[in-house]
Amino acid sequence: MKAMGGGARFGLAALACAVLAGCDVAPPSATAPSAPPGNIAATGPQQLKQRQVDFLNRIRAADPQQRTIDRALLNEQNELGLILDRGVEMESIPALMRSMLGEMAREFPGQDLTVLAYAPSDPPRKIGTARLNAQTRDMSYTPEN
Repeated sequence: MKAMGGGARFGLAALACAVLAGCDVAPPSATAPSAPPGNIAATGPQQLKQRQVDFLNRIRAADPQQRTIDRALLNEQNELGLILDRGVEMESIPALMRSMLGEMAREFPGQDLTVLAYAPSDPPRKIGTARLNAQTRDMSYTPEN
């Protein structure tokens, strides 16, 4: 990761705003409606999968040139993995992770959440972990050593 200039910093801020505001989100399709907010366990596996796909598509749509996030993935435990672009400053990662946790909390309420940040190496190297405790609403970020 390297330092980025003012334009790239603006891109990171714009990405966070777009994701938080839900910009560029396609309306739900008539064939696959999103489940209403609620507990993940209360939704069926197909509904959860569709909500995860919709969430990832919203993240990807907010950064179509991949200036901040190269790839976004959700694993079986509903943990969000973000492979960040080389231009993202290390100091800006905690704010991005908090933004992503906030968005995930709106999409998957009542759940403990995790966002993992990775450097774009081969294989990707974990550079930080953000967690949200659903009961206390406490967010934490731990950089990797």
